[in-house]
Formats: sequence, structure tokens, C-alpha cells
Amino acid sequence: MARKRHVEALLNAEQLIENALALLKSQTSSIELAAEEMRLAQDELSTITGQFLPDDLLGKIFSTFCIGK
Repeated sequence: MARKRHVEALLNAEQLIENALALLKSQTSSIELAAEEMRLAQDELSTITGQFLPDDLLGKIFSTFCIGK
């Protein structure tokens, strides 16, 4: 389960970084939009390192356990 979660976080981070690069290359986008994409990518990577643990991640983890059966 952890490995699958890590792979998903890495793929999400990769996509967010690609979005940020595309925004930076665009002449019409603001740098703030690219910065937000990079912040979201950092959040994805932080779920792997344990620096950031959102409630929905805990929900995903505990939804796979069958407690009390």
C-alpha cells in the first residue's frame, strides 16, 4: 500500500511540475500560477517524506484496514 501511494504521489508531482513548466513557458500566464503548481508538487512529495500528512491520506490508509472483523 505504501509503495503504491508513493508512486501515485510521484506521478502527481511530476504532472504538477510539468504544468508549472508549461505555465512558465507561456507568455500569457502569471508566475503565481506556476508557483502554486510547484507548491502542490511539494505537497505531493511531502506525503512521502512524512512532512505533510493530510486527513484524506489518513482516510485512504485506514479505509484499507478491516478492524473488528
